Amino acid sequence: MYNDNTMQAGLALIEKAWTSGLSSSDAGSVLLQPVIDTVIPIMADYESPARQNIPRKPGAGSAYKGVQATPGNTPWAGVTDTDTIAVDQSSYAALDISYKTLAATKGKVTRFLQATGRSYIDVLLEEMEVKMYGFQDGYEYWLINGVSSTTQIDGLQVLIPSSQEVLVTTTAGGDDLTLAKMDEFMDKGKTLKLMFMSYRTRRELNALLQSTQRYVNLQEIKGGFKVLSYNGVPILISTQMLDTQTFDGSGVTSQTGGTASSILGIDTNHVFVSELTPVTSFPCAKTTSQYDEFEIFSDFALVVRNYLRTAKLTGIWDRP
Repeated sequence: MYNDNTMQAGLALIEKAWTSGLSSSDAGSVLLQPVIDTVIPIMADYESPARQNIPRKPGAGSAYKGVQATPGNTPWAGVTDTDTIAVDQSSYAALDISYKTLAATKGKVTRFLQATGRSYIDVLLEEMEVKMYGFQDGYEYWLINGVSSTTQIDGLQVLIPSSQEVLVTTTAGGDDLTLAKMDEFMDKGKTLKLMFMSYRTRRELNALLQSTQRYVNLQEIKGGFKVLSYNGVPILISTQMLDTQTFDGSGVTSQTGGTASSILGIDTNHVFVSELTPVTSFPCAKTTSQYDEFEIFSDFALVVRNYLRTAKLTGIWDRP
């Protein structure tokens, strides 16, 4: 994670790049470095609550290797002083999650734009800023909707199991969100620290709270964002939380083709991103006189260490 001092240092470097003139001998070195530029992670975190509030931990090797707790199969029981203690009340499954590369964007700084009189640093910074928004969208899509393949990780929609799912209704297509179902969802996740929902679902929740004369609470989270909260749990709104899910009464069968949506909840002590390669900007070899290219990428995996500390509320339809 990046604290306030790191953020200020990054902003200072950006400001320095903006004020560097063409005559400055070190103008190009302010922003550009051979492989990893410290400004790039700051730009990736800017206006991205998901990146700043889901913990990121350093990774190593080709995959994240660890264990995942699963619930016990028998009631907990005491032992006498001569009994052998057996680990049969709970068990642990091995986790082996391959790191995947998110290369959501490739930028170009054209020769013509460089020749218009603006400094190269200004042009490059503007292009990087635009491309970083695309990277943020890709990052959130992977965290929420990713489906494991040779090039993609599993997201929360996959990693939160059906045993942690609360259905708004058993009727195909879905039904209205209710506060009773919200509370059941909160109980299912036990110790939720964050929840994700779409803009439409947030409007429905706001309307519910106001109709029952309950306060609409705001809470400040990491990064200085002030967001809606429910029972003390911050709500992150994402365009990657889709309102097009197909709901058949027992769960979501597809992320497209319907009008339903869902809410996802996680405990950030047990759900985190294992990051093998931080967000990196890499200048590409020059192959033409028309433009300079750079690539932005990161290698990471999403880890759910204890799925009992997650929850999913599904079958929320578009209120008429």
